[in-house]
Amino acid sequence: MRRYGALAGVVALGVTAALVLLAGRWQVERQDRTVEVILDGPAWQELAVREGGSPAALFAALRARGATSVAVYERTLRNLQRQGRLAYFGGGDLLALARAEVLAPQLREMVAAGAVRPEAVYIVADQALRPWLLEAFRGILGPARARLRGGVVEVVGSRDDLEDLGLGFLPADLAAARRAGLSVVLRPRNYRGLTASGLAWKLAAMQRLGPGSTLVFDGADVLGYERLVVEAARGLRAGGYRMARIEVFTVRRKQRGEDALTARMRPAVLRLFSVTPEEMATLSPPAIVEKFRRAPLERNIRLLYLRPLTNTPAGVDAVAANLDLVVRIAGSVRGLGFSLGRPRPLPDLQPGLLPLVLAAAGALALGAIALGEIARVAGVPLRPASLWLLVAAGVVLTTAAALPGDGFFLLWRRLLALGAAVAGATLAVYVPLDRGGGGPLRRGLAVLWLASGISAAAGVLVAGLLSGWSFMLAVHTFVGVKAAHVLPPLLVGFLLAFGGEAGDARSTARRIWQWLDRPLRLQYAVVTVLVAIAAVMLLFRSGNFGLPVFGPEVRLRQALEDLLVARPRTKEFLIGHPALVLAAGAAALRLRAWVVPLAMVGVVGQAGLINSFSHIHTPLVLVVLRTLYALLIGSALGTAALVVLGRVVRKVVPAAAVQPAAPVADD
Repeated sequence: MRRYGALAGVVALGVTAALVLLAGRWQVERQDRTVEVILDGPAWQELAVREGGSPAALFAALRARGATSVAVYERTLRNLQRQGRLAYFGGGDLLALARAEVLAPQLREMVAAGAVRPEAVYIVADQALRPWLLEAFRGILGPARARLRGGVVEVVGSRDDLEDLGLGFLPADLAAARRAGLSVVLRPRNYRGLTASGLAWKLAAMQRLGPGSTLVFDGADVLGYERLVVEAARGLRAGGYRMARIEVFTVRRKQRGEDALTARMRPAVLRLFSVTPEEMATLSPPAIVEKFRRAPLERNIRLLYLRPLTNTPAGVDAVAANLDLVVRIAGSVRGLGFSLGRPRPLPDLQPGLLPLVLAAAGALALGAIALGEIARVAGVPLRPASLWLLVAAGVVLTTAAALPGDGFFLLWRRLLALGAAVAGATLAVYVPLDRGGGGPLRRGLAVLWLASGISAAAGVLVAGLLSGWSFMLAVHTFVGVKAAHVLPPLLVGFLLAFGGEAGDARSTARRIWQWLDRPLRLQYAVVTVLVAIAAVMLLFRSGNFGLPVFGPEVRLRQALEDLLVARPRTKEFLIGHPALVLAAGAAALRLRAWVVPLAMVGVVGQAGLINSFSHIHTPLVLVVLRTLYALLIGSALGTAALVVLGRVVRKVVPAAAVQPAAPVADD
């Protein structure tokens, strides 16, 4: 690798610049350690009523146990009718009920006078509520669509559209929450037929309720989706509101318009974690507490949205069980060094252009080194000038992309991060295995730690390139997780298997063809199938969703989470790191046939190490601890596996199977 000395210097310069960027991020992560515990208002009220208690008393008890806020929803015809505050009927329903002679006198008179319209909805409410309803419908839909007729509110529109229309917030609902000592979080609803004037009315009505609070949008859309997002953002910012960005792990659950509104609300955005009612019904209380504990610790989340347990066993006091749940969640959060209250949004961290360009140069140089080695082994070597030309062109493109704005520049930074991840994991395994001496154990541990150092440098480049507010809020994320796990093992296998003999492209192709032309033995076929199954499972386990975690691994994860501050990743300490120790040990033991497959498995750990750095919403301290824990445990497991391998070689493997010592690949 001496031929790439100057490029390696550029990589070192890029890593230094990336560390400067990460220092700014670390300072931002340390600024606010406040977490808000938000209660889902209607769900907790329903619990109190179901158990024969007072909602006000329950909220006061929850406040004393650590809850800080309560979520108040917009009122709709449906929930007001459920509370007995009003009754509403479609015009067609009224005409049908009139034939059955079951209408109230005032409605019967309207039907008799021919004043009922099938395309309208008629609302009978108490006198105090009528003016509020009329104002809400006129403000949202326009004055022509709502009027008062003889004590009945008539609204033109279909019942299906109007019964779940968010009509605004009743001041009495907010007052009840505040009397319990809780802050108020508003949950406004979007209406797909909303006009600019209707949006302006909703915003003005919210501002009359008091100072701007946190907003958690109710339903599948954010306010203003899809034509009025710009106007909604402008009004919300003017009112001093903060937007909650709900953490989801599938695109299907993501609120429509969230990214567009987030970009315009910047930086008044906080990340929110919740457990869905369906999950709450299946998880045990300790599992729920653990989920809420990990959210601020591992993902910089500052809003915890809590619903009550509804599946308490028979004979267990449901209110007491839920109060205990809040106590345990609040206690676990405090135990991590957080305080409970109203958090501040993350500052608008914008990395400087110069360190970004230098980090990009480091990533490009790392990719150039990997490309140079791949081309050399393939028999089509590239001149150093060609590699430098590619790096220079990439630096120019990086600088040019930063000038117009965020759009292409963000995509380019994500592509550079993907390239650095692939090149870093590939070189991390190939370079240490390409040389080195000593006994099996010494060589195995040296290769693992040197490889992890190279991967950590690549991870720092990835994290530096992805620095910034939008990445910390998970608006933008690392792209190409699957590719970053699949490509490095294939490239390492190619480099180690065919890098030992110099030649041109034709001779390399001939060697590959000869290798493919070998007869397939049954034991190799079985091993290949098993490895392929394991690779597919590992691939589908990468990312935020895919195959489920099996029972034994769940228990192992839980044990590690109980013992350590940051749980190391299974693919690193249990699979990749021990395999890499074995690969280096096999090279020292002259078991050449074992080196390549073990090294390909070992790359999995290095790819996972770099991937940890790509999780920008995870605190840096946690990433470093997770990496160190994985290295220590992986070293111990690799040492034990290598001792066993050495004994097997001495006692079982025939001498003919041990090949003469030779480097895996020549420089």
